[in-house]
Amino acid sequence: MSSRPSPPTTAGRRPRRPADRRVVILRTAAKAFSENGYHAVKLDDIAAAAGLSAPALYRHFPNKYALFAETARMLADALASAVAAVPADADDPEAELRGLLRALTGASVANRRTGGLYHWELDYLEGDDAAQVRAIIVDQHRRIRGALQRMRPELATRAADVLTAAMTSVVASPSTHRATLPARQIVELITAAAMSLAGLDLPDVADTSQTPASGLPPTSKRELLLAESMRLFAAHGFHDVTIDDIARAADLPSSGVYRHYESKSAILLAAFWRASDRVSAIIADALASSTTPREVIVALVTKYVDLAYTTDMLTVYVSEIGNVAAPQRTELRSRQRINVDEWAAWVGQDRPELSLLQARFLVQAVLNLTIDLTRPHRRPPAPHVTAIGLRILLGDSDGVEVGQ
Repeated sequence: MSSRPSPPTTAGRRPRRPADRRVVILRTAAKAFSENGYHAVKLDDIAAAAGLSAPALYRHFPNKYALFAETARMLADALASAVAAVPADADDPEAELRGLLRALTGASVANRRTGGLYHWELDYLEGDDAAQVRAIIVDQHRRIRGALQRMRPELATRAADVLTAAMTSVVASPSTHRATLPARQIVELITAAAMSLAGLDLPDVADTSQTPASGLPPTSKRELLLAESMRLFAAHGFHDVTIDDIARAADLPSSGVYRHYESKSAILLAAFWRASDRVSAIIADALASSTTPREVIVALVTKYVDLAYTTDMLTVYVSEIGNVAAPQRTELRSRQRINVDEWAAWVGQDRPELSLLQARFLVQAVLNLTIDLTRPHRRPPAPHVTAIGLRILLGDSDGVEVGQ
């Protein structure tokens, strides 16, 4: 009686590594960087989330910057591919523009857990990495602006740039929040919202360099420290600002900072709650001064844009939220959702054809474009940002006047 051969043994053999391990690492890193920020992410955490050891991760990437840079390039390449897939159409620029916005919205929806990386973390790229990603972003801007200007030959380049930046921010907005809708509905809704800006006439403004006045500096040392910290964090990033920097800006010794705040993180958290309180106060003020849902929406957008121009708190909140502890982050985001829901409820009352979830997506788009357009290197006149926000939420500009 012959014996059957024994099955091959795997004892002592190393388990076979999946071929896509590098891709898994990059996707895991993109999610972590997008949600928590560059400085708050640790390679050990990425390794654990990707299901491998830290030494295994280091075999692919020598340090955090190398991983971050390749992650950014991977996401930028996805955008470039989306744009390249849309054919140029000299005879129908409107169709080309819609195709570009739809493709970019689709890319944003496909990368909802990772797309937030583009809004702030690209500031950390260096040298050739920064140049490569920047070239992709500039090419995307020029494609959209070119189609828009062929649609509207009378449109000045500056106005076209502002509208293009706003469209880009709107299509990227699904990656900044976690509201849920079927992917197809998101693409249709957000593409239509972005496309609605193509026909917007921005209001005339006497001096396009003007922005709302920021007012007088506070006299309280605690408030002064908070204001100077926000200015420094917005300009240089939380991790590159020291307590000594803050003290010098407030004309205090370093020890004077600690009499008011126990740490730099405590200053950041105080600023976040202050920003949240101000956004909540905007809602109360808008309701107190309005008699119709449309008046509420106009007041909300106008006051929010003014707040974005007169304080750095909103900018810092979006860019540095990953630098507060998880429990506090959860509380802050819970407050933010309450505020968004209040905005969305009034949008739904003015536009009953929208569901509450659809209204939330439009509100998030307006909040996102306000922050994006009021960053220091862009800053169109405040009435332009207000007009853009109102077009997104109201769907038209009939009966709405934006002050100069």
